[in-house]
Amino acid sequence: MGYTGRRSMADSSAPPSTSDAEVPDSTVPSPALQRLWFALERTGWNFLTVVPAHPGAPALEAATAILEAGAPYAATQKIHLDDAIGLSPAEAPRRVLELRERVARGERVVAVIDSVLTRPASLPVALAADGVLLCVTLGETDFGSARKTMEFIGPERFVGSVTFPRQKKGRGLLSRKKKP
Repeated sequence: MGYTGRRSMADSSAPPSTSDAEVPDSTVPSPALQRLWFALERTGWNFLTVVPAHPGAPALEAATAILEAGAPYAATQKIHLDDAIGLSPAEAPRRVLELRERVARGERVVAVIDSVLTRPASLPVALAADGVLLCVTLGETDFGSARKTMEFIGPERFVGSVTFPRQKKGRGLLSRKKKP
């Protein structure tokens, strides 16, 4: 998984250092995710929305991974992960109010929404947030979908992006099939 931020970062385009390339301890989040957490922290967010650049991108997995990476550094803060996938047009305004109330009580909120290309009802959640993080799947997300997503939400609202490798579909199924 990689990331890009709105602001230039010294190590965002550099090849991984030897410490990044080593086999990670499963209890320690990857250095890339930790850097993403701190890049997001610099924006001063209280309400962040994670949006897939195309339908099916793993936005919930991205949000979970980022929160796990930030957990050691945000131990004294209450952060609410809100799964707003499948939000209907009638539910959207109520959800926005609920999330804003959480922020008013001192919580931080990370909301995960559907692709705005296929579910425009998700737009109010993205527009209500302090910032938006774009979730891109390498080899699957086409440039046009990412561009349209940014246009619909407003490019100025994006604080960065997170990339995931392409999921290998059917790999488990193929490995279980017996040869004739």
